[in-house]
Amino acid sequence: MLRVVSRDGSRDGLPGVEKYDFLAGDGIPLRLTRYAGGTKGPVLLVHGAGVWSGMFMLPTLRENFVQYLVRHGYDTWLLDWRASVQLPMRQSSLDDAADHDMPAAVRRIREITGAESVQAVVHCAGAVAFFMSLAAGHLPDVRSVVASQVALHHDVPKATRFKALLRVPELLDLGLDSLTSDDASSTPLFQAAFSRVSSLLRMECDSPVCHRLSFMYGRLYRHSRLNRETHSRLEEQFGRCNLMTFRHLGQMARVGHAVRYDHGRAGNLQRYGQVRPPDYLDPAPFKRPITFISGEKNQTYLPTSTERTFSWLREANGARYYQRHILPGCGHIDTFMGSTASEDTYPVLREALEFQPRAP
Repeated sequence: MLRVVSRDGSRDGLPGVEKYDFLAGDGIPLRLTRYAGGTKGPVLLVHGAGVWSGMFMLPTLRENFVQYLVRHGYDTWLLDWRASVQLPMRQSSLDDAADHDMPAAVRRIREITGAESVQAVVHCAGAVAFFMSLAAGHLPDVRSVVASQVALHHDVPKATRFKALLRVPELLDLGLDSLTSDDASSTPLFQAAFSRVSSLLRMECDSPVCHRLSFMYGRLYRHSRLNRETHSRLEEQFGRCNLMTFRHLGQMARVGHAVRYDHGRAGNLQRYGQVRPPDYLDPAPFKRPITFISGEKNQTYLPTSTERTFSWLREANGARYYQRHILPGCGHIDTFMGSTASEDTYPVLREALEFQPRAP
């Protein structure tokens, strides 16, 4: 049952906010937040893991991404999917999000708006789950996608690959259910040790939150691109990430592309009745406008990640549907959180939303 949770008055140049609680296909509570900025779209924004939809509307920027889209006439929808730190934490794989969260969100938006199709801007783990959902054929009503930093192919820095090969998430899972960038935990001894280890990273600041984030995800941003207030308030955006999601991301980092959770393990062999469980590398469902965006200095997912998916799709389906942009000087999440993003990265994203495939 669709329910409007609240409709607040305008602020910061935004229209009144509409919040909708709804259920994923497997009954997990999710949330959509709408800013009806105009007749373009609707455009769905999908955050990564261990963060929430607030990453798209930081109060510390002169103009955040939601304000920018609304100013340019977009009916803007923010999804808090099961990996959101604003929802109760639960152990889940990205398959769960691909099978249940993304299709339910698109369906709800179409029910509310009456739109025939939806556009999407998807980031990091949210992009991975979204592309897995596309590959599985769950999103026929998505007409175009902008993929931020990663999609189906995963190239990670050496330190991240080393942690994946060591199966660090599996080792941590023996006594923990999540990792978090703050020190709020029921395992104070581990948190103290985590702080000590993460503090050994060579960083440009003395923020424990920043150090923990870098240990968990790799370097998420270039310090020079964040203003001081955004950096000092990182704990407002990041929180707990369940270890099943970490394990799944680690498995994909080892394999080099999107696969189902516990790819190749005995339980899944029996489940799928074949030599190995299916992966997501089928180019057929991707014949639609797709733009890949990578930060030139990304140290969470290397820019070759989007290059591989881009090249693979062009080889399979031709060049007309796809384009790719490298953002000079950008890291991973400063695409949205950078102090000058409204001037140097948001216009690239808006251009991508307006991208039309060339005639054959």
